[in-house]
Amino acid sequence: MLLGMNLFQGASRWLRAGLAGLAIISITITSAPSSLSAELEDELIKVPTETSVLNTGVMFRNTQGGFMESGLFARYPNDARNNFRIRTCTDMKDPLCDDATSLYYSTFLPLCSISTSFDCVEKFVARIGDGKELTATLDTIQPSPSLSPYKADASKNLVGPGQALVFTIPGAEHPGGNRYLLSVALNGATPEGAHKPGQEYGNFTPYNIQMSVDAVDYVPATKPGEFQKGRWYFYEAEQNLALQKNPFSTCAVEEDSFCMNKRAFPQDIRFQVVLRLRSSTNGWLYGRVQKPDVSITSIPGGERWDVSAAPVRIPQIWEFVPLSQMPSTFEKWKSENWEDVPGSQLQDSSTSPPSLVRIPNALNVGGVDTSIKWLNYWMPITGDKATATPGMWSIRNLGPSEMNNASNCYDSNSYKEKRVTGMVTSNAMITTAGPPLFDQKEQALIYQVAGPHFERDGKTLFRGTYDLIMRKDVARCLYKFTDAPIKASISVVSANGEEIVETEQIAERNDASGEWITLGKYGFTFSSPKLKVRLTQEKSAETKNSAAAAQSGAVVKPKIQPSKKSIVCVKGKVQKIVTGAKPKCPTGFRTR
Repeated sequence: MLLGMNLFQGASRWLRAGLAGLAIISITITSAPSSLSAELEDELIKVPTETSVLNTGVMFRNTQGGFMESGLFARYPNDARNNFRIRTCTDMKDPLCDDATSLYYSTFLPLCSISTSFDCVEKFVARIGDGKELTATLDTIQPSPSLSPYKADASKNLVGPGQALVFTIPGAEHPGGNRYLLSVALNGATPEGAHKPGQEYGNFTPYNIQMSVDAVDYVPATKPGEFQKGRWYFYEAEQNLALQKNPFSTCAVEEDSFCMNKRAFPQDIRFQVVLRLRSSTNGWLYGRVQKPDVSITSIPGGERWDVSAAPVRIPQIWEFVPLSQMPSTFEKWKSENWEDVPGSQLQDSSTSPPSLVRIPNALNVGGVDTSIKWLNYWMPITGDKATATPGMWSIRNLGPSEMNNASNCYDSNSYKEKRVTGMVTSNAMITTAGPPLFDQKEQALIYQVAGPHFERDGKTLFRGTYDLIMRKDVARCLYKFTDAPIKASISVVSANGEEIVETEQIAERNDASGEWITLGKYGFTFSSPKLKVRLTQEKSAETKNSAAAAQSGAVVKPKIQPSKKSIVCVKGKVQKIVTGAKPKCPTGFRTR
């Protein structure tokens, strides 16, 4: 079934690149999923899509986003119903787009054609364990170009169009072969509201980048209509654009002739992605990876990003219960919580009248509190276990709405070099919608995570991961540090307030891109712990001596600086001012 979907309304959450945290979807289905074979990969477990009045349930699902199609879009003021309006354009001078207030693009970066290319992928490789680098080679099967092509314009910084890249990596075999999908999605826009009909559009500025890697298989279509490539379609009657695509497709790549499903990553694999970018997206990075190594350096004409990390497994939950077996508090709980969160385009038939399926994730409900509230209500009902824990390798920059509550010290514009200031990653189902929050009272960076206690067998504890990387400039800004070495400790604070502190460690790392602070915590359990990082710094020798003397009662004499004076020296019409403890005029000059 193909559905017309407005990308910027409820259904957008099925398609756009992953938001911070999770998507939680309350849904009703005709029957619960059948028992799953232990050998079935979590990546292949299907999400139910049918609804009925008999069952109700919940879906906590981290969305990495469906496979998108490149396009250049014209942005119009919202219509009378406050709906976001767009249409595709063929270039920046398309007469159909002349009446828009701004343009934006969404595309994928290609491989660099030459060593001086920009907005491209310079390198993509894998490593298994501590082994050698495994070369990735472009596969003979690739996604076809977007059905809404547009003309790039380097003079305006308009990138694209492009599509995701499929590679083969011999030596990195997974259950579906050795194909891997690398998607480096980039979005940019002209200044919003600045354009008037008949005028030339301004330059594009990139505002979002997302890198993702998926292990994929290849399934050819066996009958017409089995698969279908996504298509942008403009509805004249509504004067709006929609992506025609099956919202329940599980294909990482879907073409008319084939589907590429996500498969499980091999054990102990790491991926390295190197990009050459003309413009920095700045800000803070958010990852679904572990043990990342990030280097961002200036190069003539732009930036070079070198990122390597291992994938993580993210818990997902879709569990369903007959209404007759729900707690007696359910109707009251539903009446108090249903309308607090946005809805999708999927209808929930268990409500009277029918309502939309709810999607309260940490971003679109303003934080993690609502997500945790839903988690705490549903876990006793569904068994406090994951339905699946598929693998994910994804890194993106946080958007403005996700940085609303962040310290000004995280803002790239606060520094001379306006580059990425840090990165946070976790495998938790729910995470803070933004970077770690700086608690002035505790002098600590706090990051909230949450999820089920157990894997899908209901017995094995799910173990959490947390990585924090940030520039030393950020630490100096937050803590008013000097250039002395920085130490750190990480503690895990459980939901009941118990705190387990890790041994203090040196947290600095020097590399070609500058000085960074790198920390990691692994192996903690859930349901809703907080990760607390405290940074400290040894006092300088002079400060230590002063403090010791003060403690002993000794009088600390201030260091007296010699007084200085200035004289004016002249030679003909030339005058010079000489300053010092005992200033003297140069040879040939005399004191005035």
